Amino acid sequence: MYVFSYFTEKEEKLFLAASEDGYQWREMNGGGRIWESPIGTGQLRDPFLIEDDEGKFHLLWTDGWQSNSLGCAWSHDLMQWHDAKLIPVMEHLPETQNAWAPEAFYDTVKKAYRIVWSSTVGTGPRNHRIWSVTTTDFQDFSEAQLFFDPGYNVIDATVMDLVDRYVMLFKDERGQNEQGTANKAIRSCIVAKELSDTPTITGISELITPALTEGPTLYSVDRDESKEWILLVDGFQEHYYGAFRSKDLNSWDDVTEQVNVPKGARHGSVLRVKSSGIQFGWYVSRM
Repeated sequence: MYVFSYFTEKEEKLFLAASEDGYQWREMNGGGRIWESPIGTGQLRDPFLIEDDEGKFHLLWTDGWQSNSLGCAWSHDLMQWHDAKLIPVMEHLPETQNAWAPEAFYDTVKKAYRIVWSSTVGTGPRNHRIWSVTTTDFQDFSEAQLFFDPGYNVIDATVMDLVDRYVMLFKDERGQNEQGTANKAIRSCIVAKELSDTPTITGISELITPALTEGPTLYSVDRDESKEWILLVDGFQEHYYGAFRSKDLNSWDDVTEQVNVPKGARHGSVLRVKSSGIQFGWYVSRM
C-alpha cells in the first residue's frame, strides 16, 4: 500500500490519499483534512511521512514561509497525531530566512534518520541550499550542517536509498516563475554513502521535468514483473500534478495521463507503507 501526503492551496493542512498500484489514488477520510498543525504559524505545507522500524509514522512539514523551524509529530495509524512540536533547526544561524520542505531518510552509515530541507542563510534575495540534521528518535537532533551546495539556488530535495548509494532529486530554483524560464525544474544526482554530513555528490543530471515543476517525490512500483520508478512533481503555476516513469533513473517518460492524484493536491510525498496494521486497513477501506 502507498500513501500520498499533501496539502491544498485552500487548506494548509494534512491530507492523505492511498493507492494499491502507485498509479490510481483515492482520497482518505472522504477527501477531508486529516489533521491541522496546532503549533507555530499554524500552517502545514509540504507534509512528508516516514515509517520507522517499529511501525510508527513520523510527519514533517514546513511551518510557513518565514519560519526557521520544522514541524514534527507522530502517529500509529495516520489519523491520530501526537506530540506536535517545532524543531528549531536553524535558530543557531540568525540570518536564516526560512526552512522549507523537510524530508527524511535512514542514513545507513550514521545509523540515524537524516532530515533534509532548504534554507537561505544571509540577507538579500533567497538563495537556498540543502541542510540536514540527524536523529535516532525524532526527539534529539544534531546541529544543522550544510548537506548539498551545487553553487546555485536549490530546494525540495528528496532522497532514495539504492543500497550502495543514494539518489537525490531536487529543484533547480534558478530562473523566473514564467514560461520559457531556463530552469525551475527537477534534476537528479548520486549521493555517496559516507560518514560526512556533507557527502560527495556526483552525476548531476540535465533537467528531468518541464519548467515550473517542484516538490519531487520518488517511489518504486512492481509492474509487469519488473521494477519501475515513478516521479511525481507539482506543476505549481499551472496547477497540475505531473508524473514520470523510469526503469533506470536516467531515462524518463511522461506518464501524467496514467496517474490520477487528488484534485488540488500541492507538494505531496509518497510513502510505501511497510506495516499492514488493522487500523490502517480500516481507514483505507472507508475511502
